[in-house]
Amino acid sequence: MDTSVEMVAWIACAVIAVVLGGLAYMNFRNFKKRSNLLNRADEMTGSVSGRISEVVKVYRSNSSFRWKNEYPVITYSVGDRDYTAKLDFAEKRAGHYSIGDTYRVCYVPSDPSCCIVEEFRKALVSARKRSLIGMVVLCIFFLNLIYSLISQIGTILA
Repeated sequence: MDTSVEMVAWIACAVIAVVLGGLAYMNFRNFKKRSNLLNRADEMTGSVSGRISEVVKVYRSNSSFRWKNEYPVITYSVGDRDYTAKLDFAEKRAGHYSIGDTYRVCYVPSDPSCCIVEEFRKALVSARKRSLIGMVVLCIFFLNLIYSLISQIGTILA
């Protein structure tokens, strides 16, 4: 194979590896964030009523359709301070959530910003699982590309 073609193939593989590595890292961060919340669930002895203060619109599309989804932002008060929880993992079709709807918020009394909205606990567990699966799959492809690049460089240098 021509040397310039090999070089372009290496660069393309390296770029793809960097993109896959970045995506795997993003999935890892999401998994870690959601795991930290679920791991502290036993500490969440405080409970208040929260309400949807905002519905964030998210635009999705594929090759055929475009549609709007949304996820809720829950506001709750502990003492004299207001807190918010953005539930981006609870994304649904537009029109599903209504501003003012109330939900039960469980929080850590020493850190009220650490909370789980009880009605969305199942969605949080599912989102954590999806993040873990996505991270593992992307890491497999990432490591495969890195191994291929290293072995090709090793063959050329030998």
